[in-house]
Amino acid sequence: MFFLDEGEPTAPTIVFLHGIPGSVDWFAAVAQRMVGDFRVIRVDMREAGADGDFSAAARTAPLSALFEELDLTDVTVVGHSFGAEIALELAARSNRVVRVVLVGQAPDYEIASIPAVAKWVVRPWSVRLAQRLTPGPVIRLACRTAFAPRFRYDSAPGLADALVRDFRATLPGGLAYAAGPRADDFAAHPLDARVRALAQPVLAIHGRHDYLYDSTETLARFADAGAQTHLVEHSGHSPQVEQPDEFVSVLSEFITGTR
Repeated sequence: MFFLDEGEPTAPTIVFLHGIPGSVDWFAAVAQRMVGDFRVIRVDMREAGADGDFSAAARTAPLSALFEELDLTDVTVVGHSFGAEIALELAARSNRVVRVVLVGQAPDYEIASIPAVAKWVVRPWSVRLAQRLTPGPVIRLACRTAFAPRFRYDSAPGLADALVRDFRATLPGGLAYAAGPRADDFAAHPLDARVRALAQPVLAIHGRHDYLYDSTETLARFADAGAQTHLVEHSGHSPQVEQPDEFVSVLSEFITGTR
């Protein structure tokens, strides 16, 4: 498993987990701002699930092994989108995790703006075809739904190239899982129920202009489950990319207990 380990080794540890599709680049701006005060680990999750099992439990196993190998303690796990449920799974399984932050993820698909036909159209074979044939500009246009309406790619250095690179590198089965079976997994075990069952404190961060999940209902459900919440007013699905300064401020306050 590829990961970037930056900052002061003895400082409090933050582990960032990206979504599908995604990469360590989606937390680059945040990491740059936090390495002075924290040990920042960005994990590349793209190979987790390569055997075809994309459940949170299966994708958590290599992370648990990494935590053991690095002997991490007092860890804050931050999961964006698909990474959010992996962060919760880690917290439920490991006493090395002391805080969880969920970014841009609703408790289930009841409030998701994902067409029902997606589970029939988004299949591994169709994803592989799209990865090979879709031009870069079209990929960037399709990714607009991950950001607020007025967000400009050039405000985040390297993002435009990362969007294309990450889509082409994503495991096709992962996208197919996100568009289909994941809805059934969430229906059986919604994330707010998992938050309620955790002993560790949880913070949910969501952008006002998230096209995928309604921000108001998402944060209300997590708050009812006992989580702290924060709404990023000028952001879409990816507040850590769109508003890194605000994101870092909220995350730092949560970790230090000043929030």
